Amino acid sequence: MLARIDRLRDLLEAAFPFPSHGAGDIADDTLLCRCEEIRAGDARRAIARFSLTEMNRLKAVTRIGMGRCQGRMCGAAAAELLAAQTRRDIGAVGRLRAQAPIKPIPLAAGLSIDERQHDPAH
Repeated sequence: MLARIDRLRDLLEAAFPFPSHGAGDIADDTLLCRCEEIRAGDARRAIARFSLTEMNRLKAVTRIGMGRCQGRMCGAAAAELLAAQTRRDIGAVGRLRAQAPIKPIPLAAGLSIDERQHDPAH
């Protein structure tokens, strides 16, 4: 079974190779973070100006990864760009920390409490 999966993986990697150029090579006017409308050039300037070397510092300065997707769409590309700009290994720049939900649920809904039970009008 594993040999069969290995052959399939080899076929998929041959059909869809990982790009040899990473996000570090993208043009400055390319939208890096759709949610916060941050372009690659904005990120590069922030990295240089503030000597950024870690993903969460890049996030704090530029807001990359703070939008609705919480970095799920832009996090990998931003990490590649940061690694390329700082000439560091991708593992050395870290990853985005998880954030609280963007739209919290009401406590009563979370606890499955019927709010009408506690309403003095009922």
